[in-house]
Amino acid sequence: MNEHGYPVVMALEDYVPTLLAMFGFWLLGGAARDIDRRVATAGRIGAVLIGLGGVAKSTWKLILSTADQDHPWLQQSLFPLMATGALLVLWSLHTSLRGRTAPWWPYALIAAAVAGAAVGTASLQPPFIAATVGVTTISILGAVLAWRRRVFGAVALFVIGLVGVTAMVPLRSHPEHHTLTFQWLEQGINTASQALFLIAAWLTVRAAARTATLAEVPA
Repeated sequence: MNEHGYPVVMALEDYVPTLLAMFGFWLLGGAARDIDRRVATAGRIGAVLIGLGGVAKSTWKLILSTADQDHPWLQQSLFPLMATGALLVLWSLHTSLRGRTAPWWPYALIAAAVAGAAVGTASLQPPFIAATVGVTTISILGAVLAWRRRVFGAVALFVIGLVGVTAMVPLRSHPEHHTLTFQWLEQGINTASQALFLIAAWLTVRAAARTATLAEVPA
C-alpha cells in the first residue's frame, strides 16, 4: 500500500482485463480478413492501440503504487488511443457485416472531428465519449456478427459482458467508491466482463473459420 491507498497487487491485476480486452479486439479487428486483408490489418492495429491505451493507464497505476510518482500523461493517453483504435476495429467489423469493403472516410471524419473538438475545448472529454461509444458499439456489432453466424452463446456473452461494464458506472459514483473493497469489486467485474468479451469474440471468429473449412471440403 502507498500514500495514495492503491495496493501494488491491484495495479498488477489491472493489466489482466486490459490484455483480455486487447485480445478480444484483436480477434474482432481481423474479422474482415476474408474480405479485405488491408481492412483486417487496420482493425488489428486498432486493437493494439486500444491495448496500448490500457497498458499506459495500468502502468500509471503501477508507478503510482510502487514509487508514489504521478505521470498523468500515461493516464491521459488512454482515451485518445482507445478512441482511435475503436474506429479501426469498427471499420473491420463494418466491412465483415457488409460483405464488402466499407468506406473509410466516415471513420476518418469522426476521428478528425473528435481530435478537433479535443483541441478546441482543451479537454479529453471528446475522446472519452468517442472511446466509450466506440467500444460499446464494438460489442454490439460483435453480437450482431455472432447472431448472423448463429453463435447464440457468443451473443449472450457479448450482452452479459456489456452489462457488466455498464454496471461499473453506478459503482464509480458510489460514496464508498474510493474504498479498497469497492475498487476490488469494480476491478473484478471489469476482469470478468473482458474475459466474457474475449470468449465471445473467439467463438464468433471460430464459427467463421469452421464455415470456411466446411466450404472447402468436397461434396
